[in-house]
Amino acid sequence: MKLKSLKPVPLGITCVVLLVICGLRLLSLPQLYPSLDVFQRLEWSTYDWRMQSAYKRSTNALAKGEPGNITVVSNLALVVIDDDSLKEINDTFRFTWPWPRCLHGDMVLELSRQGALATGFDILFRELHKPQAATDREVPGLGKLGSDEYFAYALKQSSNVALAAMGQMESNVVHLLMPAEPFVTNAWAVGHITATVDSDGVLRRMIAYRDDPRQGRVWNLAMLMAARALGADLNKAEVTPNHITLHGTNGVVRVIPTDRDGSFYINWVLNFSDPRIFINSFQGVLAQAKDRREGKPVEADFKDKLVFIGSLGSGNNISDVGSTPLSHQTYVFGKYPNAVNSILTGQFIRTPPVTWDLLWIVLLGLLAMVLAWEVRPLLSATALLTISGLYVLAAWWLFIQHRIWQPIFMPVGGGLFFTYVCATTYRVVFEQKEQRRVKGIFSKIVSPNVVNELLKTDRMSLGGAQRRVTVFFADIRGFTEMTDQTHARSEEYLRQHTLTPQEAEIYMNQQARELLATVNMYLGAIADVVKKYDGTLDKYIGDCVMAFWGAPTPNEKHASCCVRAAIDAQRAIYALNQQRAIENKRREEENKRLVAGGESPLPMLNLLALGSGISSGVVTVGLMGSEAHIVNYTVFGREVNLASRLEGVSGRGRIIISEPTYEELKQTDAELADTCITHPPVMVKGMRNAIKVFEVPWKQEEKKV
Repeated sequence: MKLKSLKPVPLGITCVVLLVICGLRLLSLPQLYPSLDVFQRLEWSTYDWRMQSAYKRSTNALAKGEPGNITVVSNLALVVIDDDSLKEINDTFRFTWPWPRCLHGDMVLELSRQGALATGFDILFRELHKPQAATDREVPGLGKLGSDEYFAYALKQSSNVALAAMGQMESNVVHLLMPAEPFVTNAWAVGHITATVDSDGVLRRMIAYRDDPRQGRVWNLAMLMAARALGADLNKAEVTPNHITLHGTNGVVRVIPTDRDGSFYINWVLNFSDPRIFINSFQGVLAQAKDRREGKPVEADFKDKLVFIGSLGSGNNISDVGSTPLSHQTYVFGKYPNAVNSILTGQFIRTPPVTWDLLWIVLLGLLAMVLAWEVRPLLSATALLTISGLYVLAAWWLFIQHRIWQPIFMPVGGGLFFTYVCATTYRVVFEQKEQRRVKGIFSKIVSPNVVNELLKTDRMSLGGAQRRVTVFFADIRGFTEMTDQTHARSEEYLRQHTLTPQEAEIYMNQQARELLATVNMYLGAIADVVKKYDGTLDKYIGDCVMAFWGAPTPNEKHASCCVRAAIDAQRAIYALNQQRAIENKRREEENKRLVAGGESPLPMLNLLALGSGISSGVVTVGLMGSEAHIVNYTVFGREVNLASRLEGVSGRGRIIISEPTYEELKQTDAELADTCITHPPVMVKGMRNAIKVFEVPWKQEEKKV
């Protein structure tokens, strides 16, 4: 595509718009202006849509027994504290929440005996409980232990339990609220469970670690559990602003893409009803522990599994409900199996660098400018929707297949649509201004349908071009004689009547107006015929009319239209003269009455004739003049001069055409060409050789001889 119509102004507007959009994109980065997140929120909505679509495709594939493109590990397990567990424990032990720690100790020991790989609590144990005899536990070799002591004992015995710590912000520094001391001492590890929701309240990310000024680096609970399964030492993890690298056993390497704050996006592929997660209730596991104590066989349901213990209860002091990309109201406890699965399988949400986002904004913005400025509105709008649809489809496919989060809103909404709207708005304003200018130039010199065609044209060549046209000159014969007669009558009238200078001036002005009205009547009749045949009325030269056909809009039958217009012009002048002759007869009768009454007679109306000259050929056509002064759309060249000279030799009431015009008629209007009368060549001023000419008869009784 040749971008002929692109001009500095629309290009400048596009550049400014793209700079603004790119600037807003940079300012919305969390490290710059996190409060300026209106655009990020819109992008998050597209992210959630893609995540929901990916989840549905994964679950549909699972329902059909197909593998799909998402891998889920087989060692994920949940122990949930649901409403049934709360009721059962209350009915059996009369314990309300928070439960005594001995129950958690029984849970930990049972999971350890079943061979759980690791257990992670999404429950805080920050304070010690007051001792109660009803919660004591008898331990062989140790005697009776209080509830908290028993829980600490169970943690030490299991040696694979990670406890939870919460963080609170103080002076822009995170301080973790750790579990009570005996629990920290005997647990395998402590992981933070601080949820990181975005400003719209949706949990999409997980903070991989927190740096506490007293505790040092504390890893997320999900990171601890995943590292345990990989055999990776988190103390040797490689942490950079953009990723965390874990080195596990057997050469396993996991590179986790992170933001600058150490967060990574959770790949939500599992929910609580997913059969690939083993789930049991808290009360169900305690029942297994009871069966074990009573010597009953117990299935090793949790062997080699990563077990997370958390709440699905609906009570105010135990509910953990929030919003995720998959649901506006769900248990956020589900973040752990999804995050761990992502780390173990290496299936991460990856985001291109911001420079990639800016590049797409610029590319789509420039494309929008081209569509808005170069393509017709309906086609450009269709192309715009098609391009945006293809981009969204590509972004969707990248996410579904490869979990690459290609931004949609800023490139499409900002770079493509907003730039298109701005460019289109300018084009509308510009074209309306241009149309008003063109209409002002041509509305008085061409027919309305030619003006409409010009306004529909995307690119008008008005600055000078070579065109094949037919030029028409028509001169009103007898006008000079009529002027002289009018002037003589005026002087005679002034001699016969004693008038004041002011009265004399009024009388002379009146005569001038009548004279001008007469010539305008004849010229107007000719101009009407020119417009009727879609010709371009060039100018009035005194009592002469110049017009042409074939520009600004092309016309293959320019010669035929011009000659037929000349015929109609002669007939229009003839009809006008017939009317004026009738009026003269009426005035003759009126004058008899006026003279008899001693009054001045009415002047007779002059009957004028028309001489016409026509020639065809290639000329230079374009606008002449200055935008600040007078602009005229006209033609230059030999054929213009020849048409003018042929008008001079045409005499009264005759149409003389040149040989090129006659040849054009033979090709486009043979019937009209057959009526033409051949004349001997004539010599005209400015031409070296005699010019072969033809006469076009226009009276009904005229016949070719």
